[in-house]
Amino acid sequence: MTEIRQIKEMAPHRGHCQGFTLMEMMIGIVLIGILTIVAVPNIERFSSGYKLRGAAREVATDLQYAKMMAIKENQSFQVFFGTQSYQVKRGTGGGAVTVKSRSLAMDYPNVTIDATANPTFSSRGLCNGATINLNLGASTKTITVAFTGRIKLS
Repeated sequence: MTEIRQIKEMAPHRGHCQGFTLMEMMIGIVLIGILTIVAVPNIERFSSGYKLRGAAREVATDLQYAKMMAIKENQSFQVFFGTQSYQVKRGTGGGAVTVKSRSLAMDYPNVTIDATANPTFSSRGLCNGATINLNLGASTKTITVAFTGRIKLS
């Protein structure tokens, strides 16, 4: 019998529940709100840098694709740039056939392309040379295509 009394005395009181008060919950929600307001502009700034780098890598990859196809097919390939899109074409002049077409507007909105020339890759992988600038706000990524066909992203 004494054992039962000892067990009942050790058990927590049912009327005394632990938890958060309404005031503590409100303070927590307000603090989370303030932290969110401070963090969101920084996240947007970082994400715009990722978008620009992603677009630049994609353009550089497709330039490399045009170079490799020119060597593989022993034919000239040319890349034509617009403000937010580009096309990879087999051959030059009026008989050129579009092999690949890409628009940056869907995946990378507000990224614009400014190219000094439309690079043409010969069957040996050589190029006429070009500089392609990708812009997003005040940020810029530059892709340089050398006469040797080297494609450099900076």
